[in-house]
Amino acid sequence: MDIINKNIRTLRRLENIKSQSEFGDLIGVPSHNINKYENNVIPKPAVLREIASSFNVDLHLFITKELDDSNFDEFKIEQNTEAKLGSIINQSSRDFEIKRGDLDRIATFFNDKLDIIEKSEVNEVDRQRLFSDLRAIFIAYNRKLKDFYTMQDNLADIIGERKKPNQF
Repeated sequence: MDIINKNIRTLRRLENIKSQSEFGDLIGVPSHNINKYENNVIPKPAVLREIASSFNVDLHLFITKELDDSNFDEFKIEQNTEAKLGSIINQSSRDFEIKRGDLDRIATFFNDKLDIIEKSEVNEVDRQRLFSDLRAIFIAYNRKLKDFYTMQDNLADIIGERKKPNQF
């Protein structure tokens, strides 16, 4: 018996579907085919895609990894998507992190430093150093913000949400 055959039987059990007939009805296949799929026949790709779609399971995992009680959540697409998104956020947060509090803190920082420069009698060397530091901070912040907007645009292009210019 192949992994796919085992996984079909296991999926039916985990989804609490009592009969092969009921499972077949859900994916649009006769029950006698489900019996074959659970024992020794590998379903056609279209049937495998329908199983994956109907039960929201990752097709690649379904055909390559044995399904059981302990890893069922891993097979579910919603869980995979959330886990992948969480992983992306955790990985990127080390490199890129702009929060509303950060924006407020940067704005306050710039205002405070500019007030000090304007109101105090800072010598020219210190004044130039302050402006240089402020410029470096602003450039670094602006670069991160630009990277964020570029990534946002790229994602919008990929998923088709970006508005295209009017075509004549």
